[in-house]
Amino acid sequence: MAVGEIRTKVKDLLGAFIFGGESWTKKVKVLSGGERTRLALLKLLLEPYNLLILDEPTNHLDMKTKDVLKDALLAFDGTLILVSHDRDFLNGLVTKVFEFGNKRVKEHLEDINAFMKRKKMESLREIERKI
Repeated sequence: MAVGEIRTKVKDLLGAFIFGGESWTKKVKVLSGGERTRLALLKLLLEPYNLLILDEPTNHLDMKTKDVLKDALLAFDGTLILVSHDRDFLNGLVTKVFEFGNKRVKEHLEDINAFMKRKKMESLREIERKI
């Protein structure tokens, strides 16, 4: 799919998304479910978007892939709207938290750890029980 200068960039990104060695030449139809997910996330980063909306992007990802995704999102030059219950993934990634509940949305200008500390929560799932 990639030709010219972009081909080198794609190979570098494939390596970053754990497609090492000759695995970058595999056909998509032979990839595992996890490999297809990683490829789909990588493909998003190749498009000239300045807004990404991700809903629970870490579900079904192993720890190494989560780290790769987080690094890629930190390098993303645009706006990111992220829905997640994965506190470790959100840590260091978000600078604003929106709390939905009781037919209202509250904006909190703080990172996830400050939000949870102020709410006296150990887990993001606890917020669901409070609503």
